[in-house]
Amino acid sequence: MPDKASDPLLAQLSKTLEKDEEQREAMIKKIKGIVVFVIDGTRWTLDLREGKGTLAKGSPPESEKADITLTIKDADFVRLVMGKLGPQQAFLMRKLKISGSMALAMKLQPILDAAAPQAKM
Repeated sequence: MPDKASDPLLAQLSKTLEKDEEQREAMIKKIKGIVVFVIDGTRWTLDLREGKGTLAKGSPPESEKADITLTIKDADFVRLVMGKLGPQQAFLMRKLKISGSMALAMKLQPILDAAAPQAKM
């Protein structure tokens, strides 16, 4: 199975969480929960609770529940992160399905920003 176009973006998000403490803390402060991305059927769990800040492939542990689940196709996720598709536009066009906290859905832009490739200086 070929790699998905979203894989490098998710790797960038993971790297940002690992290396940029200020950005990680800002995301945790804003989200305070568990975000699950379902990209072409593959689940990724982003844990942004106090003291966390991790991204892992797979579902959250059974004892924990996602606060929001975002279901999207690989190509649409890439467009979303790259700023070529707005989150509201994606939702209205039914390219993005959201289950869980709609209030949390409105706060996801910092996550998308953290997943975007960093400009080379």
